[in-house]
Amino acid sequence: MNIFKKFTLILPLILGFTTINSADFESNVSITNDYIWRGMTQSSGEPAISGGFDISGETGLYFGTWGSSIEFGGDTAAMELDYYFGYANELENGVSYDIGYLAFTYPGDDGADFEEVYLGLGYGLFGATYSIGQDDASDNIEFSLAVGETGIGLTYGDYEDTGKYTTLSYDFPQSVAGLGISIAWSDFSSEEANGDQDGFYITFSK
Repeated sequence: MNIFKKFTLILPLILGFTTINSADFESNVSITNDYIWRGMTQSSGEPAISGGFDISGETGLYFGTWGSSIEFGGDTAAMELDYYFGYANELENGVSYDIGYLAFTYPGDDGADFEEVYLGLGYGLFGATYSIGQDDASDNIEFSLAVGETGIGLTYGDYEDTGKYTTLSYDFPQSVAGLGISIAWSDFSSEEANGDQDGFYITFSK
């Protein structure tokens, strides 16, 4: 089924469980010196701008979309546009969970599109997310640690048939001119020869 048809079908379902008055609308925009995803640059080491919006209800249902400029070189897409929906909640024992669907699309290069179904679990400072690639897409498992309220975060992931990645990040507690600031260092160990990557990036967001 076409990705856009899926969202046309799921949107009335989500809105059916909540009302416009109780829905929470959020939007975001950011700019970074390098768009890094799962340890790999998506902008050829160049700056990227991104943004999106989310709608969530009191029931825990949510959906949203997010897009970013990209640069893979050659005659490929210049933009990534993602769509997602899911259900998130927290149990009385403090365990949180998030189950959803995520579609990665690349306008102008439909052959690069792929989809994932994901399950995220969290407890205290720890989190884990398992993303199941649909059709021929690869699976990914990711573990995260938030060091209290320091703003420091550590992420380790294993992207099937692609490589392993580690990210160490820091979110500054104070905003500057209304912008949130985060810095991060990323390291990617590729399963292909000469495919390793590492880099430092800074992101300004609002």
